[in-house]
Amino acid sequence: MDIWMILLIVAAGVAALFLLGIGITFVVGMFFVRLAVGRKKAWDNSLIPRAEREQPKKYPQRQKIIDQNEVRIRAENRQLLAKAQEEDWQVNAEDGVSLVAKAYRQDGRRWVILVHGYMCTWRDMMDYSGMYLKEGFSLLVPDQRAHGRSGGKYTGMGWLERRDMVCWIREILQQNPQAEIVLHGVSMGAATVMMTAGEALPDNVKAVVEDCGYASVERIFRDELKTIFRLPAFPLLHQASWVAKLVAGYDFREASSVEQLKKTKLPVLFIHGSMDAFVQPYMQDLCFAAAAGEKEYLRVEDASHTQAYARQPEEYREKVLGFVEKYLTPEKVAVT
Repeated sequence: MDIWMILLIVAAGVAALFLLGIGITFVVGMFFVRLAVGRKKAWDNSLIPRAEREQPKKYPQRQKIIDQNEVRIRAENRQLLAKAQEEDWQVNAEDGVSLVAKAYRQDGRRWVILVHGYMCTWRDMMDYSGMYLKEGFSLLVPDQRAHGRSGGKYTGMGWLERRDMVCWIREILQQNPQAEIVLHGVSMGAATVMMTAGEALPDNVKAVVEDCGYASVERIFRDELKTIFRLPAFPLLHQASWVAKLVAGYDFREASSVEQLKKTKLPVLFIHGSMDAFVQPYMQDLCFAAAAGEKEYLRVEDASHTQAYARQPEEYREKVLGFVEKYLTPEKVAVT
């Protein structure tokens, strides 16, 4: 057989193997992307680490206290919300995705944007409404993209949403140019506000409160592959990152709270539960170390993921309000 024919056959074989590898990479990556960042029709408990799911049964007395605190907090909040002006807001994201939010308006310049977590909606942030309403804040509570009533097929885990937050900030300023804005996010919402902090923001944004956010999308997915699926990060995470860039518009490896915090001068309050088995407490340490501006932290003992407020509501409120007040213009309380 002619040498050129042999080389052609070898080249064709190599090309076929290469294309097969690309195909397998895409299929595997797409499966993980849809599982991890695709829009969910309902809460998927299988995506929460078992250690986190089992804590209520493992520590029933602690859970009883949390449940009692939540009932009391929600009863107080309902009374305060009834006195505020409720509105539905809508904006289009920079990539055209329709975003919706609830607003609760009061007189004055103070605003807080409350940002929910993974597989949640705006309603899940309403437990935090009362502490701000009492201090005269108006609330903006968005459904993040690919959640609730907002559009989008894929969540950005905070990375795409950082630009969505810029849109919401602009919307507040169109209606109240003198607004002083606090960003307060929980879990994925905490990653959103940390990533937003690294953007070029108007001076109206005064402070950031992040509660149990993660250091980067790559790091949280690497941890969850290990704790939930017992799988190594390589090569699955690299395959999924490549596919996410193609179909969702971002690479997991670029979506970093740590890198964004290095670029901000905004004051940031870092909150984390000491027993968080979903976003482990070492993430708070990484983010705190990275923050370039003024910063404080609160580690709530005996609290798991997103339970810091319900576990120690008085301590939480005192720390949050004491922190943000340092950066706001004193203003008469509108709701009592």
